[in-house]
Amino acid sequence: MNDKTLSTNELIDALENAGRTPDLDLIRTCVARVAELEPALLDLLRTTPEERYDDMEDEMNDPRIYSDVHAGYLLITARSLAALPIFGEIFRDEERQDLFEWFAPELHHYGSAALPVFTELLLDEAGYLYGRSWAAAILRKIAQLEPEQRTAVIATLHQLLPPVPPGKVEARDEMWTWAVLELGKLGDKTHLEQIEALFAAGAIDTWIIGEYEDYLELLEEDPGDMSPSYDIIEIYTELHDEAASEAEVRAEWARRNEAKTVLPARQKQNRGRVAGHTGQAGRARR
Repeated sequence: MNDKTLSTNELIDALENAGRTPDLDLIRTCVARVAELEPALLDLLRTTPEERYDDMEDEMNDPRIYSDVHAGYLLITARSLAALPIFGEIFRDEERQDLFEWFAPELHHYGSAALPVFTELLLDEAGYLYGRSWAAAILRKIAQLEPEQRTAVIATLHQLLPPVPPGKVEARDEMWTWAVLELGKLGDKTHLEQIEALFAAGAIDTWIIGEYEDYLELLEEDPGDMSPSYDIIEIYTELHDEAASEAEVRAEWARRNEAKTVLPARQKQNRGRVAGHTGQAGRARR
């Protein structure tokens, strides 16, 4: 695709209608011209496809359902500062939680520029719990990407921890657990006595993080879930590979004449990025 042959509007239209697996040349062209596309991409990210397209009847089979995903990925490529407040609002919106698994694994590539938005979200007790838990992970990854931010991020995560209760807690805040988890992935040992007491008081969700002994092991582990660089072409190549694999499975099922058999959930087309995750119910961290 020649980036000189399409107007800005034509490129945006092609992107909107590209579906889950856009042509890689289209993505390369959009990356090359992302500065001129930025205003339109911000508009795509700001509104849901359902709001934008009033003729969208069959959402899951309408390629435009992924338009905000593509916009977000390109804006991360550009490290668009104007997009950061929009990402912050998305992670506060329960209705847009299907986007969390797409964007959260990549937003740390903004580095320290993203700290204010996701720190504010993390500390907002009125914020959406699921979005706040992702914010904790994003901040932790920023600290790993930029070690000079480590002290500030650890201090922010510590703010979520309650005082040590005198006995067993009657009602726990799930964010205590997510804060402890991300502190563990950072290998932080400055508040171990407090964290051990919180485990003993039943303040930590062990179904998410395990027992205190498991936490001590976590402190010594390599988190292993942070890509050092952001490669949008690699991301879309992976999506193409996933689609090809799913097509092979569907073809095999068809060959076996089992049309009435429901495909496993992981083979069904959905708007979600990936399936299955230990800890974050319903969504996954790639």
